[in-house]
Amino acid sequence: MWTRGERPTLNITRHTPKVHIWGGISARGTTPVKVFKHNFNSEHYCNVLNEVLFQTADTLYPDGWKLQEDNSSIHTSKFSCAFKETHRVRRIDWPPNSPDLNPIENLWGVLKHRIIVNAPKTIEEVESMIYSQWEKFEPDFLSKFTSSMKKRCDLVIASGGKKINY
Repeated sequence: MWTRGERPTLNITRHTPKVHIWGGISARGTTPVKVFKHNFNSEHYCNVLNEVLFQTADTLYPDGWKLQEDNSSIHTSKFSCAFKETHRVRRIDWPPNSPDLNPIENLWGVLKHRIIVNAPKTIEEVESMIYSQWEKFEPDFLSKFTSSMKKRCDLVIASGGKKINY
């Protein structure tokens, strides 16, 4: 039984330290993941496309590929649009504000859960866990997310364009 003043205290981190992450997934695999400790802007985004996405996508899909983005301001800025046009990036038209249709949002949820259960205390620990967990995502696991796209689109069409729970 505890009496007043004897209750032990624990130093618990209330919030996991935050970083920005960029990564790509497909039915054939992932791109390398990039972690940023600073704000992520259009210029950073285009650098990642150039340094990470192009080579990976060309390797996984030598006959061609298309990029699906979620229409964030970083993706639709004049700078990003000009960059993608210059590099002849083919994009999939995508409705704005549609995380229910974006399979990587489900993967971000899995990744976030795996990080949080390990209770990292520093940004460096978060970053290390992101890289190690990302490497564990195998194509068979990813296909659960990417193969659901037809069903997701059918559900949105059936709902008259309303948000779906996916």
